[in-house]
Amino acid sequence: MPTTTLDSPFRRIFDGVASTSEALALLGRHDAAPMSKRRLSGKLHAGEWFELDWPTARSMAGQFLRILRPGGFVTLPGTRAEKVRSIVFSLLDADRERWFHGFTSLIDPDITPETMRAAIIDRLTTEPVERPRQEMLELIWNKAGDDGGYCDEIWPPGNEGFRTIVVRKPGYRPVLKLLAHLSPQEMALLLAKG
Repeated sequence: MPTTTLDSPFRRIFDGVASTSEALALLGRHDAAPMSKRRLSGKLHAGEWFELDWPTARSMAGQFLRILRPGGFVTLPGTRAEKVRSIVFSLLDADRERWFHGFTSLIDPDITPETMRAAIIDRLTTEPVERPRQEMLELIWNKAGDDGGYCDEIWPPGNEGFRTIVVRKPGYRPVLKLLAHLSPQEMALLLAKG
C-alpha cells in the first residue's frame, strides 16, 4: 500500500479544503513550465492531490458527479499535453463525504487512481508527526508568486524544466536556487513568509 514517506510519489499540494478559485490556481500552477521532458511526461503533475469543497467538486465533475459513488472516481474530460489525467473522487470519512482532485499518470503504473486513493486514505488516517519534505516544498511553491520559475537553457544541461525559487534572507542578496535544493533553514524561512 502506498504511504506518505519521503519516497512516495503522492503529494498534498494545498493545506485545507480548496475553494473554486483556489482549485483553479492549483490546476494551473505549472502552466508556465517549459515544454520539457519533465512536463510532457507528466512528472510535474502526477501524484499531486488536494481536497475540494462540495461546490467546487460539483462544478469540476459536472454531470459526471451523478455517477460517482463514495470511494469511486471520475476522469475529467479535457486534453492536456502532459501524460496525466485529472480525476475527482470521494471518500467517506466518519459518515461524511470528502472530495479530492488528483493527477494520475498515463505512463507510470505506480500513480493510478487506485494507488492515489490508497495513499490519501493512509495520509488521512496516519497523519505524520512531521510533514514530508516534498509537501513542504509544494506549499512553498504555491506561495512563491513571482519568485518561482523554471530552469531554462542558461542552467547546466539536465536541469531544464525543474522548478526554481528566489530565496530572500534579511541582510543578504536574493539567491536563485532549485526548489529541491532548499535547506531546512531556507524552507522554514519561506514557509513563515506570509
